[in-house]
Amino acid sequence: MRGSMDSKVALAFAIAHEVGNHLGGIRLQAHLLDDELDSRALASASVLIDDLAGRAGPLLALLRPLLSEAGRGAGGARWGDILSRVRRQIEDEGTRGVRLEIEGDLDTDRDVPELDWLHSLLVALIGATLERMSREGHLKVQLMISPRETVLVLVDDGTEEDFGEEAAPRGRPLVVSIARELLFPTGGQVETSRDGALTQVRLTWPAFG
Repeated sequence: MRGSMDSKVALAFAIAHEVGNHLGGIRLQAHLLDDELDSRALASASVLIDDLAGRAGPLLALLRPLLSEAGRGAGGARWGDILSRVRRQIEDEGTRGVRLEIEGDLDTDRDVPELDWLHSLLVALIGATLERMSREGHLKVQLMISPRETVLVLVDDGTEEDFGEEAAPRGRPLVVSIARELLFPTGGQVETSRDGALTQVRLTWPAFG
């Protein structure tokens, strides 16, 4: 049952396993740095270490809110501001050549839900999406505001994935499962769909503010 401590602990173990894989990759690249590498190989190993560390950070930041009953932080933020910060972090870490667009009702006066994990969740979700995409790919994040709800939709042209309950808890399916657990107590929900070559991940909250 979603929201049960057993399911949250299972996701926490999955996060630990995923981060462990990242650390293993970092360790391997660190060993390679001890070898006599040419400048191209040295730069490649350095970039990969930075990438693995960047992917581990947002997942680790989701552990505490996942296992805690309290998940609210200071209010007053605006959607345009938080999505600008998310975009800046993603672009600083690199989009792997994917074209990233954030659009929609960005000038809304509606407050962002007072959730201290929201930034980390969006960074983790967008980052995990980028991993599945080609360098010529396109990822669109759209904010839609209506009187009754707030919706964030991620649409990408990357490879198809299984988001079912039996899917292996790693990569984007893991982040989607975490999102479901975190949104459920807020009255929100997460839906996924595939339409032709496009995957859609839809995060919905009741209207806040």
